[in-house]
Amino acid sequence: MPQRYLPPRDAYELRISRIWANRLHRDAPGIGMQDDFFDLGGDRAGAEAVLAAISARFNAPLSLEAFLEAPTIERLGCLLRARSRKLNAQPLVPLQPDGSKRPFFFLPGGEGAPLNAYALARWMGPDQPLYGLQTRGLHGERPPFERIEDMAADHIATLRVVQPRGPYLLGGHCSGGMVALEMALQLQRKGEQVAVLAVCDAWSPAKLSLRMPNETFLDDLVEFYSIVAAGFRYWFDVDVGLKSDELRALDPRQRITHFMELARKHGAYPPDEPDARIEHILALYRAASDSAYVPAERFRGPITFLRAIDSKFCETVTEGWEDLTTQPLRLRMVQGNHVSLLTEPHVQEVANELRAAIAEARVS
Repeated sequence: MPQRYLPPRDAYELRISRIWANRLHRDAPGIGMQDDFFDLGGDRAGAEAVLAAISARFNAPLSLEAFLEAPTIERLGCLLRARSRKLNAQPLVPLQPDGSKRPFFFLPGGEGAPLNAYALARWMGPDQPLYGLQTRGLHGERPPFERIEDMAADHIATLRVVQPRGPYLLGGHCSGGMVALEMALQLQRKGEQVAVLAVCDAWSPAKLSLRMPNETFLDDLVEFYSIVAAGFRYWFDVDVGLKSDELRALDPRQRITHFMELARKHGAYPPDEPDARIEHILALYRAASDSAYVPAERFRGPITFLRAIDSKFCETVTEGWEDLTTQPLRLRMVQGNHVSLLTEPHVQEVANELRAAIAEARVS
């Protein structure tokens, strides 16, 4: 049986995969986190070179013997995280840092994980830098922001480390689209240009305020866990086998343990991912839904709204985004559902539309 492909799931695996790709002369997106280094064509000299590069990059020497026990990126990630997890808390995730073009900054949806845009970064092309902006609160001890305005200001400070001045290229999926909108408005007030603002299958702030009072998944946590597990089918091509009736028979703490055991077992999370991960995700969802965000003004640039054809999340074609811009909404219908539009095979179409939006903006 061929090994199931697993993409990077955190910042450590992302960076290790680049080191492997350089040594093995392969494209990083083609290397799975559980692939054996030697099965990919590596040899002992290559393994020593990889360990030297990891030592230099992470300031964490690793022994060849430890690597040979399980020569996978997944195993190396565990060895590095055993020393420090600080890298995962950094807000800027270089999904594709190479290339001469103006960088594109992408905000994830409610789960807060920029690595979900890994496939998108690949299809944007080798000359198009793409950075994920990680929501504060996913890793580490700092709680998430309670206001969308504060989330946006924090992300602006982060992106300016890479690009101090505009024009900027921004995008976001689900609740990340709402945060990207607020970033665009704050940059607009500072006199900066946002040349592209792309929103992937998201409720507008007005729709969020209208619909969230009728939603139950943030109170019924069995429903919440089931929604997250359903996303794994697209992000990681796996059914973790979560059963609602079994969850309901457990007490709240046992539910968390059971969910995380299944997620780790099936590769949705690294094997050393703490149980607190799902609690952090829940806090991020609640922060976005409880924010009562109302944009202070309309965006004066174009909004590209990528609406998934099979989305059951969006209830209308435009979801009210036309009311948030002074220009005609740039509506594009793309294949897939609310999650699968950013996964294979549909993500290539999303990348094509984003590249077209950037080209139309005519910014160098």
